[in-house]
Amino acid sequence: MFTTVAHYHDPIEAHIARGLLASQGIDAHLGDEHLMMANWEWRLAVGGVKLRVPAEQAQHARNILHAAEAGEYVLEEEEAPADARELMPPDRESWSSRMAWVALMLFSIPLPWRRKPVSDTQAVREL
Repeated sequence: MFTTVAHYHDPIEAHIARGLLASQGIDAHLGDEHLMMANWEWRLAVGGVKLRVPAEQAQHARNILHAAEAGEYVLEEEEAPADARELMPPDRESWSSRMAWVALMLFSIPLPWRRKPVSDTQAVREL
């Protein structure tokens, strides 16, 4: 027998919660998720997407969901590098690549183009 442990108005949020419970070894299922996608205006009347788990795992599932809401599963941010340009790919667009894009968008004609050589982009990057 399954017990409803949470209700969600957003089906995507319900899938994230179900995935969290599944990663912890809890067999979780969603109820009325397709109804919410097909008739989103009914979501309040139906009660949202229901997250259901086996009755014997209900308390453990509630503890996991409360811990997630408290932020225990949030990843720490990594320190940003001093120079963000180091992580950016080199700009290799050329005049011919831009013209090929315009021809494709305006006239639906695919044209070949050339990119700037990597050596040219290295010189610009070193400046």
